[in-house]
Amino acid sequence: MKKFIIIGLVILLFVPFYIVQTKKRLYENKIEHFLTDEMSYVKEDIQSIEGKWHLAGLPKYWVNVIFSDEPNVVYIYFAHYQEKIGQYEYHSIDSTILSTDKLKHYEPYG
Repeated sequence: MKKFIIIGLVILLFVPFYIVQTKKRLYENKIEHFLTDEMSYVKEDIQSIEGKWHLAGLPKYWVNVIFSDEPNVVYIYFAHYQEKIGQYEYHSIDSTILSTDKLKHYEPYG
């Protein structure tokens, strides 16, 4: 009986983690395809794509993108619905204030 309880607890702890990780990868893939297929970037243009999750965030999932030629800026993309994929905001890694006219990859959502 104790084995079943332990197995049940492990499953209860593992399943939510698995779901979050799977959704993060799903959104990373959607954004990568959006950038390469629709925005005509090549993979070498993209330094990193990282899915993020926050328990109390709205939305809960987003993707941070850093471009190779602009390594100090993080662009935030949402990909919750196929028809609503887009860049939402940006920020610098070192907390400097950025002007949109100096950003190379700024594509306002909407």
